[in-house]
Amino acid sequence: MNRRHPVGVLLVCLSVTSLGAIAGSGCSDNPVGRLCDLGASTPTVDSVVVASPSLDCVTRTCLHFDPNRPLPSGGDKPPLNVGLCTAECSADSDCDRVPESPCVTGFTCAIAVTAGPFCCKKLCICKDYIALPMSGDLPPPAACDAKQDLNACCNLEGRNNNPKYPLCKS
Repeated sequence: MNRRHPVGVLLVCLSVTSLGAIAGSGCSDNPVGRLCDLGASTPTVDSVVVASPSLDCVTRTCLHFDPNRPLPSGGDKPPLNVGLCTAECSADSDCDRVPESPCVTGFTCAIAVTAGPFCCKKLCICKDYIALPMSGDLPPPAACDAKQDLNACCNLEGRNNNPKYPLCKS
């Protein structure tokens, strides 16, 4: 005879709920900055690579951004086949740095690439790697100006399902 023990089931449920609350208390919406493996997308020197899906990242998006300035004290340049977990964003405050991140100065929200599926999308980029202007904001690249018909990034306004841009179909 198989009998269930309601008290045992209740204790298991409460334990799982308590663990979830404890684990969730340290989480953030866009955890970025963890080291991630680019897999087969190993970049060449001076290139930017967005690899997705990246199982190392909560957002499943890994960004390798080659530094274009000297690294700050304590900063470290990851190997070519390693990036940092990133997330889509609309402001710097959307980029929640994880404690184990090698990024010393935090993250900025800017456009990282102008080609491929992430073209003209804002991503969290480590400030250690980029020279920011005095304003603190990177201006959008000219290739992301939706008013210019020559710019064919499908993420730009007016490109999706537009006969002028046959590659942009949803």
